[in-house]
Amino acid sequence: MSEIREIIEKGLKPILDNVAEIAVRQRIHSDEILEMKQRASAPVPEEFSRNGQSIGVQVWEGMQSNSDLLAKTKSLRLEIKAASDLITTADVGKIASGGLTLPIGAVLGIQIGLPRRALSGISTLEYSRYTGVQGGAAVQEGEGETKAPIRPDFTVIQQGAITIAGFTKLSKQSLSDSAELKMAVDVTLQRGIALALDDMLMNGSAAPVFGGFNTLGIGYTSLVYTNLADAASEAVATMQEAGFQPNVVAFRPSDFLGVQLAKTSTGEYLAGPYLQPLPELLRGLRVVLSPNVPSGKVMVADTAHLEMLIVDDLTIEIGYVNDDFTNNIATILGEIRVIPTLRAVGSVRVITPKA
Repeated sequence: MSEIREIIEKGLKPILDNVAEIAVRQRIHSDEILEMKQRASAPVPEEFSRNGQSIGVQVWEGMQSNSDLLAKTKSLRLEIKAASDLITTADVGKIASGGLTLPIGAVLGIQIGLPRRALSGISTLEYSRYTGVQGGAAVQEGEGETKAPIRPDFTVIQQGAITIAGFTKLSKQSLSDSAELKMAVDVTLQRGIALALDDMLMNGSAAPVFGGFNTLGIGYTSLVYTNLADAASEAVATMQEAGFQPNVVAFRPSDFLGVQLAKTSTGEYLAGPYLQPLPELLRGLRVVLSPNVPSGKVMVADTAHLEMLIVDDLTIEIGYVNDDFTNNIATILGEIRVIPTLRAVGSVRVITPKA
């Protein structure tokens, strides 16, 4: 019996090893499938990049490929899946291709620093906003003693989708001129919508209602520091003690200019040599410029708790309205729908330096 058992165990060992190896491979494959699904729901720039083409270039290409349709129907609708030319605060010829599903062509805007995710097919999002915690974990006094209670508090938020739109007009002759069309789309529509988007995110919206980060953010006045850079660093430490990890700081352009041009007592620039590119970071935090940050203040944010959901990608529609047909004037309309979210109170703070 011992010999028979030994023979059976030797024969089963390779089979059991193979089964264990198969189980490991299945777990690896499951993780890879899950990662692929997550990538599909949260697109990354590489998936949408179109070799750094601007929105105007994409619209021109769409018009060329559908020129017969525009000539017959006098209307055309294009859906832009990627807006590139992501320009950061170092607007000195250093440009990165964004490939993001919203107009980001403008230099300014808090949306540049927010995480983005496509979420089509909805008009209202209901989510929970963390507001605080009751109780807290503690050392157990003895074996079998009652544990310390801890309960987070949440507020249910219903956020409606907000539409940002604008239009411009061009003559029929300009529509056939690629340079004029690209300029109209890139400058008039793309930048205009991006600036309106920044205004909505910072100052809020009346309908649908959104408070805006200037209102939803916690106001804080520095007790020690009189300049913006040091006050922002103090806010970072304060937020870290509250459990957040700030990674973005937003300045008003005129205020950030003062930070960039700060000098030592001997007249040397603190940001570095006179002719080198201006910094994009402030002590490890990414800098975003927004004209809607209150003057003389700075906003610090932990973007892990912020998100901008893209309900409808940027769409460009070209058509003739009323007597514009007889005047050979076409209307170009750009529109995008987004849902801004703030999932934790305290993840955004608006800082005022000490007077």
